[in-house]
Amino acid sequence: MPKAGALSVTARPNAGALAAGAVLACLPGLAGSLIRAKVTDAGPAMRLEPIRGQERAGNEEYLDFDRNGLAAHPGRLSMRAASGGGLVVLGPPAVGVLARRAVERGDVAQLLRDGTGRLSGHLGETPEDFGFAAEDVTIRGLPAWAVPSSSASSGVWVIHVHGLGSSRSQCLRGVEAFAALGYTSLLPTYRTSLDLSPTPGRSHLGLTEWKDIEAARRYALDHGARRILFVGWSLGASIVLRTIERCPAPSTAGALLVSPALDWPAIISAQLRRAGCPGFLARWLPHTVNLIRPRGEPILRWREMPATYMGKHPSIPTMIFHGTEDRSVPVQLSRAFVSRQSQPVGFVEFDGAHHTLEWNSAPQLWNGSVQAWCRRLGLEAYVDPTYPVSEAK
Repeated sequence: MPKAGALSVTARPNAGALAAGAVLACLPGLAGSLIRAKVTDAGPAMRLEPIRGQERAGNEEYLDFDRNGLAAHPGRLSMRAASGGGLVVLGPPAVGVLARRAVERGDVAQLLRDGTGRLSGHLGETPEDFGFAAEDVTIRGLPAWAVPSSSASSGVWVIHVHGLGSSRSQCLRGVEAFAALGYTSLLPTYRTSLDLSPTPGRSHLGLTEWKDIEAARRYALDHGARRILFVGWSLGASIVLRTIERCPAPSTAGALLVSPALDWPAIISAQLRRAGCPGFLARWLPHTVNLIRPRGEPILRWREMPATYMGKHPSIPTMIFHGTEDRSVPVQLSRAFVSRQSQPVGFVEFDGAHHTLEWNSAPQLWNGSVQAWCRRLGLEAYVDPTYPVSEAK
């Protein structure tokens, strides 16, 4: 009871203050939801590069691009028109006022009509584009390519796992080095591969996808594999490490991780900082991704992800390839990962290479490093001196 003469005030909520409080309370959840949606988007990349001109000189055809864009990246690349169509393979750039690339294969008509296209490191869409005879196989209802060994006696199989928002054709560049050693290559799909749908469901960042790669491992063993190497590109590296962790096997000989997406909080933080987010927020926001979670989607427990926080180390021989200009997964994360391992991890940096474009920037370095690593592992190798060096054609 209030004292005589005291002002009695009944507390009445202010609608504006309540609304502001509600927004502030929801911000972490909304931010986490947006981050989760971005990180788990398994659709194709949408970045388009404008075409600045076309020229013919004799039998050669050239396309011109901005000199400061992705088109100036070292090595061969490919381009697909914004509206779709076939893949156009482009030669290495000559950089002057513009970045000029020769058209090696494909019809540029649709590219020129659109005026823009998506650049990538894919130099072919099927094994045949690289000169490989391949068999179409099905593993647990999902399509895969099996590129047989040039040596009937070789028992080494290589399982190539593509990254987020991509397809198994991403890995075709990496087959050459192993094929020259007489190894069989298996290129499986998993549940969010673009091979299956142009609009796949949300990625689980390996939490469920690893089961499809474990099925590929069992397929290889059932078809003659005695030793197995894994090659994981970007998210594929995380999927590979999860597969090895969940199903350790004496047949697993090693893992090659290409532009590996391993420490997801650090990857997200780096992207947020690049977008101008303050450092403390960039470090905190990745931990909000489970506050608002779509029905049926798993909890993303970062500390349980392979290699996150450097807490789970590879138990098998490991090699990492990473480009110094990777803007999706900073190369510093691989350097830190390697430095913290109790067992040596092979590490090759590709100067000037962007995300998953290491092979494109220096194919001889890639192939030579792979083959030297395989020999250090003591794997059986049958080198056919007549084996052709594959080229996307």
